[in-house]
Amino acid sequence: MTVLMIATALLVLALDVGTKVLAVNGLGAQSLTAIPGLLELRLSYNDGIALGMMSGQSFAILLLPLAVVAGGWFLLRRYVSTYFTRAAIGLVLGGFLGNFLERLWHGYVTDMIFFPFMPWFICNIADITICIGVCLLMISLLFRPGDWREKNAKDDSPC
Repeated sequence: MTVLMIATALLVLALDVGTKVLAVNGLGAQSLTAIPGLLELRLSYNDGIALGMMSGQSFAILLLPLAVVAGGWFLLRRYVSTYFTRAAIGLVLGGFLGNFLERLWHGYVTDMIFFPFMPWFICNIADITICIGVCLLMISLLFRPGDWREKNAKDDSPC
């Protein structure tokens, strides 16, 4: 791991925890319209994963994200990381930590960002940074081939 990756992950974790605390303490049962028709703040608790899937299956909900992050680490460690990929991985890792730790401590994830034009979807900062990080990794795979140079046998440094 590098300083950029760790710093990005910690920044995302801090933003995620901070916005969740603000939402729990400030929103309650009310909804705040930030941008009419585009963005509202609503407090919601999700004991499942994406869009409430697997609700009530606590063990699987904790195990699945761990397996995905472990699998990602296993695959990515083969490649020399760039600033671009380290930032993307930091976004995913910080989002993972924000949601995983909350699930571990509370058994659910606090969501508060609601888009009225997508009434089935409510999310939090961790969800958004995971999506952005994954999109950046996809962009890197498609358009930045230099980001995916395999490490040679002599280069044993971690990502």
